[in-house]
Amino acid sequence: MATRKVVYGAPTDKCAITVRLGIEAGIFEEEGLDLSVRVIFGGPEIAAAYDSGEVEIGEFGSPPAINALAAGKRFKIVGGGCRQRAHLYFCAAKGINSYDSLKGKRVGALGVGSCSDWITRQIVSLNGLDPDRDIEFVPLLKDYPRVVELVATGALDACMIAEPNVAIGEERGVLDFWAAGYEAPYLPNYQWIVRVARDALIERDPDLVRAVLRGCRKSAHYAATHTDEWAALSARQFGISESAARRAIDRELPHFNLDCEIDLEGLPISADLQHSLGGIAAPVRAEDLVNLRFLPSDTVAA
Repeated sequence: MATRKVVYGAPTDKCAITVRLGIEAGIFEEEGLDLSVRVIFGGPEIAAAYDSGEVEIGEFGSPPAINALAAGKRFKIVGGGCRQRAHLYFCAAKGINSYDSLKGKRVGALGVGSCSDWITRQIVSLNGLDPDRDIEFVPLLKDYPRVVELVATGALDACMIAEPNVAIGEERGVLDFWAAGYEAPYLPNYQWIVRVARDALIERDPDLVRAVLRGCRKSAHYAATHTDEWAALSARQFGISESAARRAIDRELPHFNLDCEIDLEGLPISADLQHSLGGIAAPVRAEDLVNLRFLPSDTVAA
């Protein structure tokens, strides 16, 4: 059977791991797709790629997605990612024991305007720090894969990171996990990773959008029931031990959403946070950001 080539966007090398497993398992091929993952580091950066057509379908976080859509960028949210809640983890170097001791310290995150930027602001603000005055924010972008190394060498004092970076840092004894974005009082009811498609692709080939989402859903369920394969892929993909990969899976999987659903109560919370933090000038309606008619037929919005 002939397959259609599709490039799936991701904002870091640590995203779309279940999609990568689905590619290995032949799930997207069953959908008639020759799918590959392309990383474009940074939320605003990948939003620009979706708008321009450099990449037409993929995933990234709701903060830069909402900001881009409010600015008129040409794509829509068509589904949710596995990391529906805010699966970003605030960690500090060994020896730093309180938020107050982070004053004047360097905190690494993916990039300015990225999810880790906005969620760092939320967490440190609720722990008594002014994110603009009390910490030095370090945008990492293409250095994001080196974040644990940067903490180990003292170039960073703390970081906002996704798995499996937390598990890697814990295994190497260089950082401690302090807080997850999905915990109360931070962002317990929040739609984080969204899957998006460019407006032109939606108009030109709606069946392809549906096929990608079906493949994403099947891949997520496959990963959840084949955690040995998931851990082995993570170990190869990131050059880590399988024990670190399993630690990351154990932390995240209980909070995963496997069905591409969008939390229609959590998405407005995401939008309201962007307004309150100054990401967007005026409130937006969540329903104006989405086109959910491509969700797999047995999936409904949460």
